[in-house]
Amino acid sequence: MKFKLFIPITIYVLILSYLIYCLVNYTALTPDIKRGFYKASDSIIRKSYPAVLANLAYILTSYASTDIYSDTHEIEKFNQAVILPPNKPDNDLIVFIMGESSLVSRYSAYGYHQQTTPFMTNIFSQNGGCIIPNSHSAAALTRDSIPMTLSFNVPESNDNLFDNKSIIEMAKFNHYKTYWLASAGQRIQGTFNTKYGFIARKSDVITFSEDLLDISLSQLLEDTLQKDNSPKKFIFVHLRGSHQPYKGYDEVDKLALPDAEAYDLTIHHTDRTIKALYDVINKHSNNYTIIYTSDHGEIVNVGHGIGDNIDQFLIPFMFISTNQRYNCQFIESFRGPNGYLSGLMNKYILSNLLGYEIDLAILNKEKNNDRVFMPNSSVMPFLEVLNKH
Repeated sequence: MKFKLFIPITIYVLILSYLIYCLVNYTALTPDIKRGFYKASDSIIRKSYPAVLANLAYILTSYASTDIYSDTHEIEKFNQAVILPPNKPDNDLIVFIMGESSLVSRYSAYGYHQQTTPFMTNIFSQNGGCIIPNSHSAAALTRDSIPMTLSFNVPESNDNLFDNKSIIEMAKFNHYKTYWLASAGQRIQGTFNTKYGFIARKSDVITFSEDLLDISLSQLLEDTLQKDNSPKKFIFVHLRGSHQPYKGYDEVDKLALPDAEAYDLTIHHTDRTIKALYDVINKHSNNYTIIYTSDHGEIVNVGHGIGDNIDQFLIPFMFISTNQRYNCQFIESFRGPNGYLSGLMNKYILSNLLGYEIDLAILNKEKNNDRVFMPNSSVMPFLEVLNKH
């Protein structure tokens, strides 16, 4: 009897070992697992494989795992690119709005035939605004892209995430109060949110909307600005956007675009959300800078984080500031020689807005090395991925 029990258990262990080997060596979770954070692999196995194997995975990974993202202590060291001390900042309010799964070619602001973004077209075409062409994300998954926007994380390594101050911590250092406002669909829980959750938890205020529809975020922002009179504020707003399933829209969007497919309706809802957020910002401040972009693009009706399809990297980037120093030429100065603005530049753009100068030698080296973190954990030159298509 003992022998008969031993055989299936042995088979389960061997299968589990093989699966973990594949995860360690061939997936986007490789850096986490090599640092001792095995719960990431457990989450995938539990969702994908039978109960006994999944539960065995949970027991083993829980025993062995070190939760590398649970530390909330302030990081003391600045990245080597940051020149200290910072200048006195001249932006009272900086709002960075991060979209989700947003493919630039579905925006009427960029030439799409459906009128998906009339409000954004108007807002970012005003004086002080710009609709930036040829932008791409640094990765095809949220968990990888956001850390490369809000920290000095790079595609080759997560070391800077743990060793250097994030943008959130840099803002606090230069006397900004920091806020993380997010849709209910972007709550920081579970495996795939932990890497950027490590950054988010450094914020002074973290608040989530109760509604899955992004339009409700304008009320969250209204409440925040109404109650808090801190002179300097850095606010990160995280939308649910156009993530699958494509349900992030309502009757207003359907009435506006009666013949549009579901994905386009989610883009239209994002457009309305940006308008509502902009109106709140305009109401409460006359010294602000707003950036809207997306964590990554989307292979419409397929998803993202899959293979090397270029659509999962192609994103919008829009900017408006009441401060004449920060104009379209300011943003264009971060464009690489290949003609693209990389998501890897977001951290440097935000650093400047927060009052920090950046070492030009390091910045130029990064601009000249435009690469993306692929879904299989490899790093590829962006133009190589682009030219495949």
